[in-house]
Amino acid sequence: MEQRKFRRPAMLDPKQAEEIVGDVDPAEEAETAHTSAWALMGVPNADFDEQSVERLRKTVREQGVDVVAGLWDRSPENTLPGALWRIYLLWQWNQMNKNVLEERFAEGIEALSNAGHDTSNLPSLDETLRAVGGVLAGYATDDDLAAVFEATAGVMRIMAAGISGASWITEKGHALAHPVTLRPTALLDTAAELEESAQEAVQGTLE
Repeated sequence: MEQRKFRRPAMLDPKQAEEIVGDVDPAEEAETAHTSAWALMGVPNADFDEQSVERLRKTVREQGVDVVAGLWDRSPENTLPGALWRIYLLWQWNQMNKNVLEERFAEGIEALSNAGHDTSNLPSLDETLRAVGGVLAGYATDDDLAAVFEATAGVMRIMAAGISGASWITEKGHALAHPVTLRPTALLDTAAELEESAQEAVQGTLE
């Protein structure tokens, strides 16, 4: 992939990576979000070289993706950090309440089957979550993104089929409450956004 030219205010060493979710100048926030997201995919840029990329990935694997995920939450949906934030929310939901996620997925499969849909080729929840976990741990590359975004979108559409109104998180005090998860038809909207990101990843236009 062509090297991206996002500027970053400072180099990131492992100690800084642990604190990367701290105060960020709003003028630099988008650049930092993009740099950290592409670094997680193993892609350096003019100000963040390959050694820095490897340090970030090592830190994420040791400390968890939370050390950088907070940088992505205000990123537009049609960007890599925005797409990573969306799959992170699903992954985090699984970490916090796996049973609820599995129940909603099973309800969606049943609803689709009852409606006469062929469910034999639908994405697997477990396989999708493993793939998402690999991306968020820095074990994937940009070549893997389209498939993971498409599978995650498919899982969200299945879950939406099994719940009235396709709501996602309904409690404003929930730890995962966010505009992405609280808005009406959040699952379907987020699935569509991830599908668009998948297409851009295939075309090499995902920013």
